[in-house]
Amino acid sequence: MNGGAHNAGFITYVAILTMSLLLLLAFMGLRISQICESNAVDEIHLEEAHYAAQRGAHWFVGYCKEGNTWDFQQKLIVSDEGDVEITIEPDRSMDNPRHVMSYGKLKNREIVSRVHMYVTVDQDKRMHVVKVKPY
Repeated sequence: MNGGAHNAGFITYVAILTMSLLLLLAFMGLRISQICESNAVDEIHLEEAHYAAQRGAHWFVGYCKEGNTWDFQQKLIVSDEGDVEITIEPDRSMDNPRHVMSYGKLKNREIVSRVHMYVTVDQDKRMHVVKVKPY
C-alpha cells in the first residue's frame, strides 16, 4: 500500500475542511456587517426625525414668544417639504399647563419622533412654554 496517496487524500480533506470553515466565517462576517449597516441607517433616520421634531419645538417656542395665539383644536403645520413633515399637535386633555407635542415625520420611512412641551395661557391669551421634554 502506498502511504503517499493516503497522505495526499488526508491533506486534501483538511484543505477542503479549512476552506469551508473560512468561507463560513466570511459569510458570518458579511451578515454581521449587513446587520450593523442596517442598524446604523435606522439610527440615522431616527435622528433625522428627532431633529425635525426639535425644529418644530424651537419654532413653537418662538411662535409663543411673539405673542401668537392658538385654540389648541387643530394641528399647526410648521413644515411640509419633501419627505419631512413637522407639525405641532395638542393633547386632548384640558390640563393646565397644556400638553403639546412637536412631531417630526419622515413620510417615506414612516418614522415619527416627538418632543413634548407644556404650555400655559395667561388672561391675555398669550401662550408661554414652561417645559420642553425632548423624548
